[in-house]
Amino acid sequence: MEAIQRLTGVLERKLGKKIPLHEVGYETMTFTHEEIDEEYVPPYMIAFVEEPILCHSANYTDVEGNYYTLMLVEIGGETPYEVWLVNDKLILHFNSVENE
Repeated sequence: MEAIQRLTGVLERKLGKKIPLHEVGYETMTFTHEEIDEEYVPPYMIAFVEEPILCHSANYTDVEGNYYTLMLVEIGGETPYEVWLVNDKLILHFNSVENE
């Protein structure tokens, strides 16, 4: 549920509109260290995380067909590591104000 709240909160700020919860997809997945793409999650972020590594994913497609995905990767701390994709392209710091 945290992934859904985070995705909708950031997108509502960036897109300037309310995101209906029924339009948001969600899934939880588990991975081994070898299965996680280093392009998305640097190895040092999960080096000491025991397997399986838990990842919560939320996604939303806007009216123009842009597909937004947020993956929250549990890294053993209070705050998960965020991976943002727009149209399946990695966007670093997507959630920051500077990218608006």
